[in-house]
Amino acid sequence: MPTTVQSLTRQATRKDDDPLNILTFPTHERYQTNIAETGHNFYMWQGKGIKPWRLDYSPIPKGHVLLNPEKENNQIPDYVDIDLVLSQNKFGQFQIAEQISKQLQCPLISLEHTLPMESWPKAQLMEMRYMRGHANLFISEYSRAKWGWKENEAGVIHHGVNTELFSPCSTVERESRVLSVVNDWVQRDWCCGFKLWQQITGHPESKMPLQVLGDTPGLSMAAESTEHLIQEYRCSRIFLNTSLISPVPTSLLEAMACGCAVVTTATCMIPEIVKNGENGYISNDPAQLREYVNKLLSDEDLATELGIAARETVINNFSLNNFVDGWNEVFYNA
Repeated sequence: MPTTVQSLTRQATRKDDDPLNILTFPTHERYQTNIAETGHNFYMWQGKGIKPWRLDYSPIPKGHVLLNPEKENNQIPDYVDIDLVLSQNKFGQFQIAEQISKQLQCPLISLEHTLPMESWPKAQLMEMRYMRGHANLFISEYSRAKWGWKENEAGVIHHGVNTELFSPCSTVERESRVLSVVNDWVQRDWCCGFKLWQQITGHPESKMPLQVLGDTPGLSMAAESTEHLIQEYRCSRIFLNTSLISPVPTSLLEAMACGCAVVTTATCMIPEIVKNGENGYISNDPAQLREYVNKLLSDEDLATELGIAARETVINNFSLNNFVDGWNEVFYNA
């Protein structure tokens, strides 16, 4: 691992326009692919308790290096001087990130993707508020409030979607089908709503034309590539989201960007994004959600209209440019 002297020398000699060397961890493949657009160098620490990078979900993004977990605490090459450490959750990453940050005397940025468990006592939630970086971030205002942080204590960077890549295609005809994209859906029913999806669709004896993507044994397989995933969005009239505990699912925003008519649960931040009857349909009532799906299956023009509005929502509120600019501001300020 580089020494403290190396790190301090790097801080003193680095030019303002030099790409930063950022230590982080494999977390969400699509999110990390977007953050690569900042143009910096990312070194992803691996080890016990750290989620491995799934190449079947996404290739390693540009500017990213997977470090060798067999080297344990010596994963960072001696020739790499780390400028920043980025922790992306408080459950396994933060402790390692904080230790490295102190050792190298470089700033620590703490980002939280998840929500606290409803079953946690207030004392536990308060205790986790002491897990702070030099900069602290959440992916939505909803998340920040749930963790009990104030606006002046932590910033928010909303998801970004590459709307040039995730886009409709005029030469691709949409099929009258209902697409959902979830990994490990059955085991993650508590947060992703697999049983709710079954209630809505009548699965496994459903008469609805269903399409499911995601690595869920016995149910579905992950998309073969990002291009394959985009093609499935483009070919599907309806995207059905049943998430229960997620500030805002990336797949929902991607489907909206591709012009799908979305039917979704009204949980977490989603009601701030999807307005019922304007750019999609939203409810927590399984019967109502099923009615919305059937309505869109029988009315192609309505689905098209909602899909156009959904894409405009993502372009206006979740652009990749805003995401990249937000992260670069945080990195350079830190």
